[in-house]
Amino acid sequence: MSTNEPHDKHEVAAGGNEKRILHPTVTGELHSYSREELGIVTASSHAQVRSAVGFLIMAVFLAAVAVFSVFLVAGPATRGGDPMWSALFLTAAGVGGAVYAFRMAKVASRAKRLREERGIPEPSARQFDWGQDRHGQA
Repeated sequence: MSTNEPHDKHEVAAGGNEKRILHPTVTGELHSYSREELGIVTASSHAQVRSAVGFLIMAVFLAAVAVFSVFLVAGPATRGGDPMWSALFLTAAGVGGAVYAFRMAKVASRAKRLREERGIPEPSARQFDWGQDRHGQA
């Protein structure tokens, strides 16, 4: 593949007024993705959650934090004390985080399904790889 071929294909694909993103694949080649096909992209070379299953696990954990925090709020009241209202912060954070993680799981699942239907390669998780040039070559 020539160095300009991915850019030429990207320009043709983007010509239909659809916003496209030129992003490296897992093999290091560049591919033109729509936002729906790309899904979740991390801006780090460290391990991060990108799969629907990972986001669902995170949603379950955050929901468990929210449930536990309700017990923190109500616990002191069962022993005659005042409720621990400051634990409501954990409740709000847990519920908000669980909703966010569930939405991200839907985005990741839809992107994976679209890529499989269209035969598009998996995007690279590493957006910044300083050991490679802009064409994925070491």
